[in-house]
Amino acid sequence: MKKMMKAASLLMAGALTAVSLAGCTNEPVQSTDSVGSNQQGNSSANSGDTITLRFMWWGGDDRNEATLAVINQYQELHPNIRIEAEMNSDQGYVDKVSTMLANGTAPDIIQQNVDSLPDFVSRGDFFVDFYEYPDLFDTSGFEKNFIDQFGTFDGKLLALPTGMSCLATVANTEAAEACGIDLTKQITWDSMLEDGAKLHTENPDFYYMNVDTKILCEYVLRPYLRQLTGESFIVDSEKRMGFTRDQLVEALQYIKDCYDNGVFEPAEDSATFKGQIHTNPKWMDGKFVFAYGPSSSISLLTNAIPDTECTVVQMPLADNRVNDGYFADTPQYMTVNKDSENVEEAIKFLDYFYNNSDAQTTLKDVRSIPPTTTARNLCDEEGLLDSTVVEAVNLAANLNGKSDKGYTTSAEVYAIQEDMVESIAYGQSTPEEAADNAIELITDYLSTVN
Repeated sequence: MKKMMKAASLLMAGALTAVSLAGCTNEPVQSTDSVGSNQQGNSSANSGDTITLRFMWWGGDDRNEATLAVINQYQELHPNIRIEAEMNSDQGYVDKVSTMLANGTAPDIIQQNVDSLPDFVSRGDFFVDFYEYPDLFDTSGFEKNFIDQFGTFDGKLLALPTGMSCLATVANTEAAEACGIDLTKQITWDSMLEDGAKLHTENPDFYYMNVDTKILCEYVLRPYLRQLTGESFIVDSEKRMGFTRDQLVEALQYIKDCYDNGVFEPAEDSATFKGQIHTNPKWMDGKFVFAYGPSSSISLLTNAIPDTECTVVQMPLADNRVNDGYFADTPQYMTVNKDSENVEEAIKFLDYFYNNSDAQTTLKDVRSIPPTTTARNLCDEEGLLDSTVVEAVNLAANLNGKSDKGYTTSAEVYAIQEDMVESIAYGQSTPEEAADNAIELITDYLSTVN
């Protein structure tokens, strides 16, 4: 009965899930392929017969090619292992995983979306705890604090981060010099407003920060509140908002002040480039000093101005912050299906995937900057990583902000955040009106979650 209830809940979740996948910047492959598949099927690891593992992920061409290469490397070292590669588009991937877990057809190894995994974990005992297999999987390459926050649930390491990513502030060094902006100075919320307003007043064609309304939710609204309160936007364990009305009004007033004082380009002008701020002509013409972007997209921003030197600087930090508000993140996870007939063989493959030097240099940054210190050091030594991206991750690694993934990043709540910011950006609401409307909608949402 318990398994039936678990399956039913997951099937319903698969039908209703509407989350966006993060950390995949390549165009997805639309077809499914397999490597070394055979007709013998799964069998005991001790039998000497061929063992088949199914490995499912989503990604673009670069990620697929590198992953297939690692699979081939492993199969050459282990002739009795055949790994079926199930490559997917990101479209509908979460629903597919949910359905497969529910009906017992899930692969042995599954790449997981960061936002959806906590929901899967809450709905059943589906995944292997890597801590139970210390002789098969070496976790020493991961920073303990990192995997404590990403992949560990109630003391169990149920998922392995595939990389380290972060929010970044990219600086156009030439624009900064021309505008008298000191890149060695730590940006605070106050200094961003003050320096940005001064910049635009003295140089009306220039703006301090290249943003869009969606970016502002993740890069300004929520970090501002986290630094102010020390809590997530929504505290999942208590199903409550982590801020007061006055604190939300303060954050929204800050965003309004940035628009009113020319720190941000008017929303009407930046809207055309929403989701692709690197294509904004003002960025390409050197009329922005800074741009926000995920570490995985830094190259898009720098490649848009190839003849200009760019660097990264620390994210804005309030002087009186409760915590830093920002943190190193992970774009995806890897899990092993607890119902796999070959759990140990699946874990051994992932140990190779994460800890073998050939695998590390093959995978490089196809799932973001490598999550282990050994892989980062090796790839950096061989010049396989973008030094600017590595610097952004290193800056974020020293920040103590806590992730607010969960209810905060659900499709419903994210839409409320974006609507709130847009209403401010376009002058449709006052900060007080936008805050009251958002609080009402979030309260309604929280009343419906289990």
